[in-house]
Amino acid sequence: MERQESSDLVLWSGRPWILPVVIWRSFLAVIVGVLLTALEIFTMTANYSVAGFYLIYWTLLALLIAWALSLASLVLLRASHRYVLREDSLEIRVGILTSRTSVISPSGFSDLEVIQSLYGRIIGSGIIVIRTQSETRSERRMVKVRHPGKVADAIRGVMARPLIRVESDTVSKPR
Repeated sequence: MERQESSDLVLWSGRPWILPVVIWRSFLAVIVGVLLTALEIFTMTANYSVAGFYLIYWTLLALLIAWALSLASLVLLRASHRYVLREDSLEIRVGILTSRTSVISPSGFSDLEVIQSLYGRIIGSGIIVIRTQSETRSERRMVKVRHPGKVADAIRGVMARPLIRVESDTVSKPR
């Protein structure tokens, strides 16, 4: 069994947490479907035939397609984002076909911000924004993070550690 280096130790790993949004959108689709069906039955338009199918079926099919497309964007978001916190860095990987990976080390870390809407506080989800001290002063976003406060504390724990560099004794002395 190989010994794993400390820099390879994963403290936390995650992807965008889409389950609450999937449940909410599904609930809304059912409610809209029930209301539209009731409206078509009440106005007696449910039995109108359009291209050989009743109007009520076309309405439900359109609603089903809209629901599936709205969920597809969430599935793509989850598939395209991955976050890995190691003992000495934070890795943010974005993309499916073309992947972009950002590795933030404690020496490049500048600021961390947690953003949670009211809905996000209710379901325990939020955005973590990380700013770096690079020449361009960039920021990286971790979206739909489950329990963002806990994750932010773990990131702060890694990024706040002091860096210690050990130089060898064989450094040449000036003459």
